[in-house]
Amino acid sequence: MTEQFDEGVKEIVLSLLSLAATAYETDYLVDLLKDRPEPIEQKIDAVKRAENIITSPSFEKAAGQVLSKLEDTPPAPEGRKATKTKPAEDRPPDESQAKSDSQIKVLAGELIKPSEIYGTDISHSKNKKFLVPYTDDVGIYTIGIGHKIGDGSQSAKNKWIKKYGHSITPQFAENLFNKQLDYHLNRVKEIFGATFNNLSDNQAAVLVDISYRGDLLPRMDWVDLLQQGKNIEAANEYLDHKEYKKRKKGGSDGVVKRMERNANILASRA
Repeated sequence: MTEQFDEGVKEIVLSLLSLAATAYETDYLVDLLKDRPEPIEQKIDAVKRAENIITSPSFEKAAGQVLSKLEDTPPAPEGRKATKTKPAEDRPPDESQAKSDSQIKVLAGELIKPSEIYGTDISHSKNKKFLVPYTDDVGIYTIGIGHKIGDGSQSAKNKWIKKYGHSITPQFAENLFNKQLDYHLNRVKEIFGATFNNLSDNQAAVLVDISYRGDLLPRMDWVDLLQQGKNIEAANEYLDHKEYKKRKKGGSDGVVKRMERNANILASRA
């Protein structure tokens, strides 16, 4: 079931990535998604993922309007209802929540940065090479603290250079990273709903890292188990992962260590 969901979201994202910029119109995108067989929650997740990949103001505007329409769409009789997050401006400020979010982002940064750069200081001389576009270990064009450039292709890299130049400053890299942390923390909250409050800050930070790696989708088996409070079972299911198993056979590389660390924190209750 998890793989089917994963493939469904991927198919929608790929279809959105294949569109020309002239097709970034709200009605066109709504019609495109309406004709697809996937449930509403998959379409919502796919549009959010595509919005994070496609660096186009016109797509961002259209995507926001499409998400509003999708989230207001009643679910099919046998489908699951996608939860709609109340806009922040409609909620009274919660200082304790803001403090917790800030702490989770700090913890997530400490988890993610050493996996993407040397240490945690992007301004260190050793990290200069990350301030220009580079390919990661699977050939995806990246910049800064693990920031994927567009769809990761050569074409996306060329567009990036045309827009931002051949290199970025450490501060620019940090700004990109902070924006991504906000995005992935909000995404974790949307997926876990009320059960997010049952997680420790360390577990929430790990989920941000897992989302940052692209390994978090709603209704995954390990996500369901974690929501039920079955932490150890969830951690074991999380490691039942094709990439993890493949890399584990070849030894214990950075991805293996990262995922095993994440599993250990998921399994804990502190």
